Amino acid sequence: MGNHRLWMRGGLALLGISAIGTAMIAWANRPPSTPATMTIGPVAQITEVSSGVDFLARVDTGAAVSSIHCSPDDCKIEDAAEDPRENIGKAVRLRVENRDGQRAWIETKIDDYAEVRSANGAEHRYRVRLPLKYGTVNKVAIVNLNDRSRMTYRMLLGRDFLAGHFVVDVSQSRLNRSL
Repeated sequence: MGNHRLWMRGGLALLGISAIGTAMIAWANRPPSTPATMTIGPVAQITEVSSGVDFLARVDTGAAVSSIHCSPDDCKIEDAAEDPRENIGKAVRLRVENRDGQRAWIETKIDDYAEVRSANGAEHRYRVRLPLKYGTVNKVAIVNLNDRSRMTYRMLLGRDFLAGHFVVDVSQSRLNRSL
């Protein structure tokens, strides 16, 4: 009877060690945690990281990609071709400007030339990738280049920037400053 109890204790100890080992392996192989989401209101202060220029941006969950003000005169494409599609992949210098008159030149590459649909109809715009920051979130976003000089906000934040990091709460105050 004594040997039987000793054998049971040894077996239970091995089961315990095995369970701990299995738990450790499961923990090590767990899927990466999803980033915590932040709440953002209808308007937010966003920084274009490479230039340091701050923009008041309208948050638009209906827009697939973001948009930034850049007039045609402030978009300099290296060896520009007549056909806009031939400019994809080329270097471009953009002069961006916020409502306060803070401006800077940004150098990047043209990522795409795409049709953008809005309430005013459809038009084609160049797209670039720009590093944007809100609070602790730094993210490279796809951004349409658009003359937004007549619009209240020189930047619009679309789903490409918001996805995976933000929950939009339109009941928040009109402005969310970078945290």
